[in-house]
Amino acid sequence: MSPSLLDVASVREYLGRRLLVSVPTEEPRLALTFDDGPHPRYTARLLDMFAAKGIVATFFVVGRRVRKFPDLLRAIHEAGHEVGNHGDHHVPLSMLPELILRREITVCGDLVAETIGVRPRFLRPPMGWINDSVLRVVRELGYEPVIGSIHPQDSRRPGREVILQRVRARIEPGAVIILHDGGWHLGVDRSQTLEAVDALTDELLEAGYGFETLSGLVGS
Repeated sequence: MSPSLLDVASVREYLGRRLLVSVPTEEPRLALTFDDGPHPRYTARLLDMFAAKGIVATFFVVGRRVRKFPDLLRAIHEAGHEVGNHGDHHVPLSMLPELILRREITVCGDLVAETIGVRPRFLRPPMGWINDSVLRVVRELGYEPVIGSIHPQDSRRPGREVILQRVRARIEPGAVIILHDGGWHLGVDRSQTLEAVDALTDELLEAGYGFETLSGLVGS
């Protein structure tokens, strides 16, 4: 399996000039982020895991999932996690006419705000598809665009140990780790991700790392 483009330092540097990739800090702190939920099985299990460990994370949610599982979104928020915008239907934003692009972003953001009373600060473009027009519209609509710095490609289900190895190889202060609690269909299997996250968080806690929401990591 080919490495993620985010494993290439020059790619991270290029993207970092255009949107949030990681946060410069020497302190041992980082952000776990999860895309494509909320999912009734895997999001709920992550919330229980994080509650037991005292960890917070950021969940980039899809509007069509929020409409189906609003109580899960409330549970994310009430547990102290951050909610980000991942579009209404999880489609490549850079392929859309501007009117539909704006709708994809706005509908998801409005739905989150109506459900938990807080509008998302960050937007992660589905599949990382961006161009200058997407970034302009994202900012015009009041969002901070974000990708991340470590992408172990967990959504392809390479195995628990592969996911762990890919993250371990790139861990550093200020990292933003991209993971998945949901997927295109509800039958998706994210068990490998949860197993890897369980082991990874234990290792990093023991190493002295703190887990923050994206807003906590970035600051105001």
